[in-house]
Amino acid sequence: MFASTPSPFKVSGDSQAIGLGVERRQRRRAFLRRTLRWTTSLLSIGLVWWMFQGGLQWFLQTFVWSNQALALKRFQVKSHGVIPQQLLIQWTGLKPGDNLLAFHLSEIKRNLELSPFVMEATVERLFPETLRIHVQERQPVARVRLLKPDVRHGGSIGLLPLLMDAEGVVMPMPEEGEIPRSLTLKWQQLPEIVNVSEVSFQVGQSVDHPVFRAAVQWVSAFQASVLSEKIQIETVHVTQLDQLEVHTGDGQRILFALSRFDEQLAKWHQVMDYGLRIGRRLAFLDLTIKNNVPIEWFSEDGLQAEEHQHRIPPIDLNHVDV
Repeated sequence: MFASTPSPFKVSGDSQAIGLGVERRQRRRAFLRRTLRWTTSLLSIGLVWWMFQGGLQWFLQTFVWSNQALALKRFQVKSHGVIPQQLLIQWTGLKPGDNLLAFHLSEIKRNLELSPFVMEATVERLFPETLRIHVQERQPVARVRLLKPDVRHGGSIGLLPLLMDAEGVVMPMPEEGEIPRSLTLKWQQLPEIVNVSEVSFQVGQSVDHPVFRAAVQWVSAFQASVLSEKIQIETVHVTQLDQLEVHTGDGQRILFALSRFDEQLAKWHQVMDYGLRIGRRLAFLDLTIKNNVPIEWFSEDGLQAEEHQHRIPPIDLNHVDV
């Protein structure tokens, strides 16, 4: 009867439960301290970086970008071709007074090489005021003429002249006044590749058509041979067969295979020399056959008529025009 009931205000004596609660609170406090420390560190780093960036921008703006000692004043241009220096400078997109450090050389190089006439360009800074430009141009070796509507003349059909280099890269014919007139006339006398209706042309790109590329390679081989000093090539026909048909200024018609150009040119030269020794002029030669070379000569009557046509009439000393 004297037994007492447990007081509700008595603290539990379970020491294990008390230890677990303390450990949880300690871990929570440690996590909060680490989070606060990392947050403070990141904010401090961000603040320092922002101040550094601002200071760096101020330094660059004050001592680099606005520094007149680094202003571009001279263009040193070297070109192995005919593109005017002023046009090359214009293609760079730069002008005198631009900061020499405010552009990337790779961008200037790319701007120059966008021209189909530029094969390779190198750009170099020469401190404190000079930009050096070295350009290697493409050299035209042949030309084509394509039928194309002329918008400037009411949509009438006209001929669009294009140039080709030794790699088959397509170039436009320069406009009047862009290059010396003598060079324009020289390029207009380059061998013309014809029968190209099935060939796709894109300015600045290399032509993929295999027979057309062979025609361009033949022109390059011909220009490197001794025949280039004796014969003028008018047209090179791209045929449906695996051969090229070449027409010369003196009326010769020569068939070439699509390979062994040096060997075939040498054989053509031998046949022409033989014709000179026997007093005959070559009319047709088929070099596509290795073991047999079909040859045709101009008739002697035709030669005599041609010589008579080009013969200078004798001067009559007893007759004087008044």
